[in-house]
Amino acid sequence: MNRRTLLAAALAVAAVPGLLQAQGSYPTKPVKIVVPVTTGGPSDLVARILGEKLGAALGKSVIVENRPGASQTVGAAAVAKSDPDGYTLLQAAANMAINPLLMSDLPYDTAKDFAPVSLTHLTPYVFVVSDKSPIRSLAELLKFARENPGKVTYGTTGPGSPQLLATLLLGQQAGLGQMTEVAYKGSSAAHPDLISDRITFMIDPLAASAPHIRSGALRALAVTTPQRNASFPNVPTATEAGVPGYDFASWGGLFAPAGTPREIVLRLNAEIGKALAAPDLKKRFDDMGLVAKASTPEEFGAFLMSEMARWKAVLGGKKP
Repeated sequence: MNRRTLLAAALAVAAVPGLLQAQGSYPTKPVKIVVPVTTGGPSDLVARILGEKLGAALGKSVIVENRPGASQTVGAAAVAKSDPDGYTLLQAAANMAINPLLMSDLPYDTAKDFAPVSLTHLTPYVFVVSDKSPIRSLAELLKFARENPGKVTYGTTGPGSPQLLATLLLGQQAGLGQMTEVAYKGSSAAHPDLISDRITFMIDPLAASAPHIRSGALRALAVTTPQRNASFPNVPTATEAGVPGYDFASWGGLFAPAGTPREIVLRLNAEIGKALAAPDLKKRFDDMGLVAKASTPEEFGAFLMSEMARWKAVLGGKKP
């Protein structure tokens, strides 16, 4: 070969990121899962549990990196801009469907810049107040909110967060007036203020609040799903507690950057499916108040689009 031929061959290989991995050598180095929230929340817990399983299955370490901020867009943007080679993944939540509706300056295109890999879980939520709070039921919370317009504060993890959406639904369905949002970088960041009764209430992932509910630091008023949760059978549903028809759950899933070779996406999808079907993992999820949920990449992509359409129709991009 002459030098020109060698240069052309080198450029051809460089123009196809992930080609060698797609041919069967993936992975050849550690894989990183970016979690766009603080430690302790469902996305973080799921990433760490799945990381253990994936690491064993892939034969390489899986590193979890927390990159919170800006309603989970900081971490998501970092993954969107990463090389599409299967070594940088995103453990994301429902914000992926909501942020495009509420934020005009997203640093990425949700539909174009990511390759859906698989759903990983569903996340039930729970209405919680401090054990120091005089509010002892959802009915009492609603009464307090109606009698004290503008004085109620609630925690969220920022614009587009599930906590915000769940509270918006509550306000609409229960006919509540103005309430003040207090945004945090993640559930764990909100818990000190919530436990100290510096904010009135929060609709928080059950997985995140469960340890504090069990310790007695937080009081669970109701779960957001139509059925009671097996881990907290004595906690009523919102429908039972005073908001008929209230139904809210979030979700989580794994994304890769757009352009990641399909062979790698399918390999990851297969290993995630096996992990989520394992009895020990399902029990760990159950114990945390999560529901293990796998999907094909195509099912996950369609689900994401349906979620975007659902919230656009229901919420209209408005805040409480």
